[in-house]
This record gives sequence, C-alpha cells and structure tokens, in this order.
Amino acid sequence: MGCQSNCGSGETEQGHVQLRPFTLQDIDRILDIEDHSFETQAFSKSQFEEISRQHPGAFYVGDLSGEVVGYILGTITEEAGELRSLAVDRHFRNLGVGRRLVEEIFNRFREMGIRTCSLKVRTDNEPAIRLYKKIGFEITKLLESEGEGDVEAYLMKTSL
Repeated sequence: MGCQSNCGSGETEQGHVQLRPFTLQDIDRILDIEDHSFETQAFSKSQFEEISRQHPGAFYVGDLSGEVVGYILGTITEEAGELRSLAVDRHFRNLGVGRRLVEEIFNRFREMGIRTCSLKVRTDNEPAIRLYKKIGFEITKLLESEGEGDVEAYLMKTSL
C-alpha cells in the first residue's frame, strides 16, 4: 500500500483518512495497532478506557472506510495538554496520518484554552522524534529509565 499523490494529507490509494473522536467500538482495533507499534509499555484496554473517560475530547482515530488506521490519545490539565500515545498501522505510515492526528488534538487543546503540550518519547524511537520535531516539539529533558526493561525517554514540549 502506498501513496501516489497527496502523501502528506492522509490520502491513500484506498481513499481519504477521516479523523473522528474515539468510540468504545474502536478499542479492539486500537489495541491491535498498539500491540504492533510498541514492543514494551503498550497501553492496556483498561488504560485506554480509563483515560478516555477521564479526558473526553482528547482521543481521536484516523478512519479509512470504516477501519481505524491510527489513533492519538491525549490528557488535559487546566494548564497543559499531553500526548500520551500516538500510533498508525504500519501499512498507513508516512502518509501524513500521524501528523493530521496531532494537528487535530492540537486544535482541540486550543479550543479548551490550552497553550502548551508535552510528550514523552523513547530515545530510540527516531521516526517519532523526527515527526515531533517537524511539528514544533523541542527536547527539553532526558528522562532516566525508571526500572528494569524501561528505557530512557525525552520530554518534549511545544507551544500551541
């Protein structure tokens, strides 16, 4: 699968990826994408459900003809937004889906009056780091690993 034109816009050979709010019916597909995207520290079903309840309006999916091809999950405080998880099905990467999902959640954060956003990303996740830098995030701190099996991560921040 690939992109012949409009590669930065979420356009695929099969059609245009639509962004929409998460629903509970999406959870199994999101778990599948999560499991294939993260070797360690993948979110569980209960974690996704709990965060979506606590932070309504900060969980979006990329939908292509009824199939979820990516998602973004954020959390919101009075002062800032945080990107907690972003993943795109491997067959739909490098088509702009991840970037569009980030832009969507940024718009939601702005509507809520939030002016800054942060995230944590593993230091060995070079594709994600490149994406976040292109979107305007800057590395602000190196976070030490917290335990066995954990890896170092960067704290990245941006203004909205």
